Amino acid sequence: MAIKQQKTFCRICEAQCGLIVQTEHDRVLDIKPNTEHVSSQGYACIKGLKMGDFAHSPDRLTQPLKKIDGKFEPITWSQAITEIGQRLKSIHAEYGGQSIAAYMGNPIGFNLWPSTVMTFFLKAFDADKLFTPGTQDCANKFAGGERLFGSANDQVFPDIEHTQCLIAVGSNPLISKMSFISVPKPMEKLAAIEQRGGKVYWLNPRFTESAKRFGEHVAIRPDTDVFFMLGFLHEVIARGAVQQQRVADFMRGYATLIEVSEPWTPERVAEVTQISASQLRAMVDCYLAADGAAIYSSTGVNQSRHGLLVYWLQEAINAITGNLDKRGGVLAGRGVFPKFDPPTLLPRSRINDIPYVNSTIPAGIMADEILTPGKGKVRAMFNMSGNPLLSCGGSERLAEAFSALDLFVCIDIVRNETAEYADYILPGLHSLERADVPFYFFTMMGLMPNRSFDYTDEVIPPPAQARDEGLIFRQLCRAAGRPLSGSKPFQWLSNGAEFLAKMPVIGKLARLDKIFLGGMIRSANLGGIQAMRKFPNGRKLSPNKPGDYLGQRVNTPSGKVELAPADLVARVKSLEQVYLQEIKQKNELKLIQKRERFTHNSWAHNVEAFIAGDRHTNYLYIHSDDAISRGLA
Repeated sequence: MAIKQQKTFCRICEAQCGLIVQTEHDRVLDIKPNTEHVSSQGYACIKGLKMGDFAHSPDRLTQPLKKIDGKFEPITWSQAITEIGQRLKSIHAEYGGQSIAAYMGNPIGFNLWPSTVMTFFLKAFDADKLFTPGTQDCANKFAGGERLFGSANDQVFPDIEHTQCLIAVGSNPLISKMSFISVPKPMEKLAAIEQRGGKVYWLNPRFTESAKRFGEHVAIRPDTDVFFMLGFLHEVIARGAVQQQRVADFMRGYATLIEVSEPWTPERVAEVTQISASQLRAMVDCYLAADGAAIYSSTGVNQSRHGLLVYWLQEAINAITGNLDKRGGVLAGRGVFPKFDPPTLLPRSRINDIPYVNSTIPAGIMADEILTPGKGKVRAMFNMSGNPLLSCGGSERLAEAFSALDLFVCIDIVRNETAEYADYILPGLHSLERADVPFYFFTMMGLMPNRSFDYTDEVIPPPAQARDEGLIFRQLCRAAGRPLSGSKPFQWLSNGAEFLAKMPVIGKLARLDKIFLGGMIRSANLGGIQAMRKFPNGRKLSPNKPGDYLGQRVNTPSGKVELAPADLVARVKSLEQVYLQEIKQKNELKLIQKRERFTHNSWAHNVEAFIAGDRHTNYLYIHSDDAISRGLA
């Protein structure tokens, strides 16, 4: 068989880089960056270039498994679908939709079709409990978008190609790219800021790999970013550097914001951040003097105790200084597909009345949802491409919870630690084995400085009995007697497409995944799949325009940016106690997270290249002086 070459794009992170895949006998031989791709222009990281190793892992699941007497045994798809469907039907009949939940991991989260069908599956059972890893690394931004801009999907990003001052907080793009923004070649784009006379600050407890390349490293005591932001806000207001007319026209709550910042002088916050007042003021000088400036934060902040407060304050600063919706400041991009209207009322968990974020329930209370008796107790869980036992906190209690479920089904390409607690493990697809369009960060939220769009057909067929997750959920709905998405016509369409898919010629035209993707592409006025196949290097779209968000696309009921959300203002008052505690503990060490270039969350451990040598385990990094003073070296 001749060697084939196909262009596709990576679905591991926000960069979504263009790739060229060489295959022979349905196996990946090599993957190279696509130098002609309109967005990535020849950039790709080691993880994307090793996608073939993921797909062909010797640990790959190739048939359904059922736990029998404590051991997993292979079964047929027919048996798996029938048994799971009947157990699901029984649980739903006795306990209702709130007894059914799902967890969706990152590997599938960047694939539009299966992640969408999972939500249709839950809706079929009137279930709304969807957990994701977003709780661990980005829920603060979704919650902030809901409060400031009226929707979790309303997110802003720094206009990196034009900004003159960037303050990057808790970000290390040399190792992990950037989050909530699609920036292939991030270090090249960031270095260009200083090359054109601008300034980059790296606010981070650690002297990161990125800070060693260029810019100024500003060391901050871990988890005190909220105090830095309060001090920065205080200084901006004290200088009268607020765009008063812009605030009056497009924002609400500025007077309350003044009250919030009033106690937090640069001198006072320096006591806990360990950033001197003069250093903070110098950063404010640079920020205010720049013709376009942005404060941006990433996972270092997102994973902290006060991630939501930090995000609120940073975007409030960007807004009142006139940098929101401004060239060189922060922009609210336009998505490719039409946005859904934000929900008018977000659900709340039965556990401590905790609110959902972006229509998902915090994964931190997953064990409580399963183990707490009463109405709404989760009894059936579907885990798609996730490993919450490693990704979420409290692994021992989660293990207890998974063991207590009446039904636990894992769908993945390999067995992981979480799947060991499952009743059934079903083999799904790798991203190279499915047709796709970009993740909803771009298609819905528009987090692209340079707008573009991709479509890819599948590159290789799935191995053995591995099956499209969308088909699995559709068949489970039928087996349980529940119409997909609560719609009988939708289920009839699904059944018909499944029947036609078995036919030699027409089957290629009846695949429901491609019908869905084609419809989404047409909704964006891009002509459908056939039209997109003419753009194997991606399709450039009209650029984002500063000045088209404020007063036009803000989703709050008032149509204005809400600078002082009531619950966040109330939460600031509790910071006095936190501040005093930080003073007491200022000489104690804190544990922080560290990104690793050769892995991705908890799902790259079945690729030899990512666990070879020193990469086979995690390490605790500590400065030699600290280790010596504590008798560790």
